Amino acid sequence: MALGVALAMAALIAPVSSSAQWVLLEKDADATVRGGFDALYNLRYDEADTLFTDLTRAQPDHPAGYFLLALVDWWRIVPNLDDNVRLERYSESFHTRLDKVIEISDARLENNPKDIVGLFFKGAALGYQARLKILNATGTAALVQWPSAALDGEEALGILREAQALAPSNSDILLGSGLFMYMSAALPEQYPAARPVLGFLPPGDRQIGLNMLRISAKKAAYANVEAKYALLEVLHGFEKSYGEALLIAQELNAKYPGNPVFYRYLAKSYYMTSDFVNADTAYATIIRRVLAREKGYEMTMARQALYYLGDIRMRTGNLESAAKHFQQAIEQSKRLDGSEETSWRVLSVLKLGQVYDLMGRRNDALRQYRAVLDLDDNSNAHQKARDFLQKPYVR
Repeated sequence: MALGVALAMAALIAPVSSSAQWVLLEKDADATVRGGFDALYNLRYDEADTLFTDLTRAQPDHPAGYFLLALVDWWRIVPNLDDNVRLERYSESFHTRLDKVIEISDARLENNPKDIVGLFFKGAALGYQARLKILNATGTAALVQWPSAALDGEEALGILREAQALAPSNSDILLGSGLFMYMSAALPEQYPAARPVLGFLPPGDRQIGLNMLRISAKKAAYANVEAKYALLEVLHGFEKSYGEALLIAQELNAKYPGNPVFYRYLAKSYYMTSDFVNADTAYATIIRRVLAREKGYEMTMARQALYYLGDIRMRTGNLESAAKHFQQAIEQSKRLDGSEETSWRVLSVLKLGQVYDLMGRRNDALRQYRAVLDLDDNSNAHQKARDFLQKPYVR
């Protein structure tokens, strides 16, 4: 979650007039759009592409079809945000489609500066461009990429405000407004080093923003799924409200069982609410789906699942299985990351040492803790390893 995310999540609807009664397109397109959404969120990409391409042919001067096509590329990327190969593969098409959205929107705005379709979709395109720029960027890398994203985000914010003024009570637009309200308060708190970059953001309110997102998730005509997905990100990444997140993840998984993002959030919500029985089942299912090469289930998800299965089984006393899963998580990290030492690898090495301590294999545990100190520390793992070198880990 980062700068530009508000608009990135917002634009799934557009009006045909400036009234508060918003519709996406003509009535005869509604079934096509909803069918496209069903295909999209179940990762039936080709089907979604076909349906949304039909929209561009039916209404070539309307930006919605091109935006929805860009959304297909976005959901080709989203299931594995740390997969740089996938990011590079689909980002070119993603940008080309968003450029077309901006081109059509600009043409409409040239004829009518208050054209709400043009305003909304141009803002949406800029928001998604900003989000992609900071995708998977954390720490120092985020500080490097955020200024460019901020330029897009600042322009998008002004456009969104203008669109909101034309239809202030619409539940769909509350998604974008709510995320801006929330992120304006939450981002500077969570990333204090980035406050100079985020200085353009208006004053925000986390609680008001959350309430707006909840309304959008419940009442939005077209953006309700994106609002729920946004809530999952906020509830996990900022609010740590895992009980509420679990309910949303269960609902989304039931409706879109083919979506690995929603299933991953379901697994993590079980884990974070200490429902280790269901969490174990969910993470084991993720590994099976990765091995079966189901769409969207990439090896990056297997690494995460291996780590969490190791942790769950360590917590529940199945130490042999825990050691096996942490070792597999380490090996998977080496294959995925090469010489780069990610937090998944560092923490898996540390956890394996803890398991060995619980098993009474002190020499093996010491070897793991020393290995942690040889790796880059992306967390507080170094301090923990030093502590356990002095005194064995105990539950």
